[in-house]
Amino acid sequence: MAELPIKVGILGLGRSGWGIHRGVMRRIPEQFEIVAVTDAIPGRLAQSAEEIGCKAYDDVESLLADADVELVVVATFNHLHAPHARQALAAGKHVLCEKPFGLTVADVDAMIADAKAAGKVLAPFQQRRYERDFQKVKEVVNSGVIGDVVHIRICWQGFKRRWDWQTSRDRAGGALNNNGPHPLDHAVALFGEEGTPEVWAQAGRYLCSGDAEDHLKFILSGEGHPTVEVELTDIWPYSQDRWTIAGTRGGMRGNEKRLEWKWVDFGGMDPRPLDMNPTPDRSYNSEKLEWQTDSWEPAGEVQAGGAGAAPPPNAVLALYTDLRAAIREGRPLTVTPESVRRRVEVMELIRAAAGIPAQAG
Repeated sequence: MAELPIKVGILGLGRSGWGIHRGVMRRIPEQFEIVAVTDAIPGRLAQSAEEIGCKAYDDVESLLADADVELVVVATFNHLHAPHARQALAAGKHVLCEKPFGLTVADVDAMIADAKAAGKVLAPFQQRRYERDFQKVKEVVNSGVIGDVVHIRICWQGFKRRWDWQTSRDRAGGALNNNGPHPLDHAVALFGEEGTPEVWAQAGRYLCSGDAEDHLKFILSGEGHPTVEVELTDIWPYSQDRWTIAGTRGGMRGNEKRLEWKWVDFGGMDPRPLDMNPTPDRSYNSEKLEWQTDSWEPAGEVQAGGAGAAPPPNAVLALYTDLRAAIREGRPLTVTPESVRRRVEVMELIRAAAGIPAQAG
């Protein structure tokens, strides 16, 4: 007999709740069934519930009281993620929480404690950890083929004006809270999961209509780790490679459409001990480098993008597949709350370094 789908309630029917979460669940109705929704806009709520064919609730509390709901997707305003996740856990529901997964480490610790007390699954929606280009970058970096990685640059760049709620600090908007959790997730993974990085950060507001930052640059560094530089901006009309990586044997560059890397086998070359004598012809040292090269392109449709782009559907589907296994079979999550706690810890360091408040007031 086929296993029944997980019954889902969605908090918030905006770009994320409607476009991303409803979008993926429409593809896998045998695994997830939306049975209830709520939204702050009454007209949108009624129309959405009618289209889905589910119950509509005027407030979060009423939806959480629905015994049919097993899993709650928290897709409300940024500053409400942690409070709504905690309410759902207290109501005995499993929770999938959108990014930012809490604004502070204290938020995350409280959510983790609540999940353990309730015996429920708490899943962060860090779906871009499943992106194919990121997975390939990790594979090449970990293989050692380009040597010890010294510097990594991650660019999420574009040029646009925004005037929606995500530009307001009142609802914890801004580049760091909106899209920042994704490149930050990649940056921390490539920096290394151990040790607290030193952080330099700079932020500014230039084109958006709100008071939150639309330009963010930060650098993570530490002894025994690569330096990781991230640029997340809406004021860059000429975009650069999403990935630029320098190692002691070569390097890597590219984006979601194509990655390429090249390296030199110094083991097959003459050693070069220090020579303090001047070169005979007053030239700089030079030698012929025999480059080896490789590249990668994703099979099938390219599904990825940087700042402001919708997440790749295959990455969202992979996260939902893991979530179902965690709820129905008790398997461990691939993206755990504890791993995202470390990202939120670094996020707090970035805020402090750049002078960004977590929220207005």
